[in-house]
Amino acid sequence: MYTQPYPEGGQGPAQQNSATPNSLLVADCGAVFTKVSLFGLVEGQYRLMARGEAPSTVKPPLEDVSEGIIQAINVVEFVTGRKFVADKQIISPERPDGEGVDVFIATVSAGDPLRVATLGAVTPELDSLASQAVSGLYAQVQTVPSPSYVAATTSANAGVPTGGPGGNAAWTQERVAMEWERQVGRLREMQPQAALVVGTADGPAGPAPLQEACQLLISAAQENARQGNAVAADGTPKRYSVVYAGAPQYVEAVRRMLQNVADIVRVEPLSSATQLSAVSAAIGSLHEQEGLQQVPGYDRLRNWSLTTPVASATSLSSLVRFLAQHYAMNVTAVDVGGSTTTVMLAGEQGEFIPMVNSGIGVGTNIGDILQKVGLQRITRWLPFLITEDEVRQFVLNHMLHPQTLPTDSRELALMQAFAREAIALTVEAARKSSQLELPDTDLILATGGVLSHAPKYGQVAMMLLDALQPRGVTSLVVDSTMLISQLGAVATAAPVMAVQVNENDAVSHRLGTCVIPFGNVQQGQLAVRVGVEYSNGRQLNVDVMGGSIEVIPLQMNEQALLTLFPAPTVDVGLGPGERARAAEEIDGGLIGLIIDARGRPLALPVDDTERQARLLQWSQALGA
Repeated sequence: MYTQPYPEGGQGPAQQNSATPNSLLVADCGAVFTKVSLFGLVEGQYRLMARGEAPSTVKPPLEDVSEGIIQAINVVEFVTGRKFVADKQIISPERPDGEGVDVFIATVSAGDPLRVATLGAVTPELDSLASQAVSGLYAQVQTVPSPSYVAATTSANAGVPTGGPGGNAAWTQERVAMEWERQVGRLREMQPQAALVVGTADGPAGPAPLQEACQLLISAAQENARQGNAVAADGTPKRYSVVYAGAPQYVEAVRRMLQNVADIVRVEPLSSATQLSAVSAAIGSLHEQEGLQQVPGYDRLRNWSLTTPVASATSLSSLVRFLAQHYAMNVTAVDVGGSTTTVMLAGEQGEFIPMVNSGIGVGTNIGDILQKVGLQRITRWLPFLITEDEVRQFVLNHMLHPQTLPTDSRELALMQAFAREAIALTVEAARKSSQLELPDTDLILATGGVLSHAPKYGQVAMMLLDALQPRGVTSLVVDSTMLISQLGAVATAAPVMAVQVNENDAVSHRLGTCVIPFGNVQQGQLAVRVGVEYSNGRQLNVDVMGGSIEVIPLQMNEQALLTLFPAPTVDVGLGPGERARAAEEIDGGLIGLIIDARGRPLALPVDDTERQARLLQWSQALGA
């Protein structure tokens, strides 16, 4: 794994408020719903005291994110009998009569992702690094390499790399001009808000790609001017934000060329993973300027807040890293939202693989999931037959009315099928971006409406096991209060409060510990024998067959020692056939001890009748 920085720069939470607050309101403004939580002191410990939720108001007719926050706060006021808002302002600090709150903090995942164009001499290696740099941000990156670089590295006839600078021999002036128009067209279509300029001076095309990157931006700015799109909302000329991570000797030349169309932020040249920190921090700052500040009502939100509102993904990354280091384990966090799906993997040694999959969500963006994976990948998770028209009608209705909830078991199963594919797509993107094998995880932490609000805990476990396909031994925890994406931001003002609320309220819904054998798991044959030694001395041995899921009773606040005897071709983490005995007792949960012996990678039966029967068996085993 590579170690990536906090997207907003630095190594963790920002400056702490000198005064310890007695109470705090934190709002999480999503694309579909806005959640507000009240934290306060209860018998000397910070606890979650109340929570309110309301539809987000970023879109018409209100188009003001603060209105949704006030509506959610009104729910908190009703629950607590206290008043927190007067004349559309947060009452702060807390008054002696209990009205008001000491601190207000906000996280935001609403709004569009930052559109970033990577320009210059974009080698495949630099393209991969650029993707890694923005993987933990609400950003979409598209590569637009300079025409001279394309000509120098591509055969005009075959369209494949030639392996050297002589590859441009077949490129005529007309072909170069066509490539230029194609790149300008891509920028016109993309309408980037920011650009990342990369490349060295000693590449196949020399420094020309850096010059052409500037000329492409100038051409795009002129195109915007002709179309009347060159003025910002405040009436000032619209300018690009450019992060320059190219050859340092040309930075001043780039500044001069772009002085009328762009603002330049210079960072160290991007050439390896060691420069990801600076690039990610610079683009993260641009997201705040070009993304968050464009959210309707942001100014009022900023005036209410003790600290600058941050992206929800930034807050989540802070908490996931803290949990990994504090508990010395590998942690995977999954957040399925209305317009974005996030998967973050943090290791105990500081390793971090974030992936914010903007545009992939189960709200207004649910149609994008269907477009990317196709109908069969969605319907394979359904234990019943369904027509393509029914699926497309469901998608259309949910795109138009993302705040509606499933009305029956079919719609619920269909929504959860889309959630599986949203997670799977995000994991695939993380694997592609990092170009590394994702590590086994000790803890999977799930949040987001479709996971947090699932009617049954077994449904959450099924979605996570199907989509993430973990191996070995891992624990499943669901954040039913949807607090974890807010606690990283809370830590900026009140770290003790964040820790205590996290331990007391945010991750209290432990589903259970999972044992997932892998390797050559034979269907219908013994996969693993599980020996359980309960804390009260009771012992239990269970044989688990390949292709099945078994749940062994192990309740909340109950612990046991495990001994695993896998079949000769089956691995439980120590190698095929190697017995494993836990050094420490494992914890139970709301479901129990889950043995998932379906094999990895998970292969569903091809026959519809058999597949549906298996899905029902697995769901029944988990109480889903």
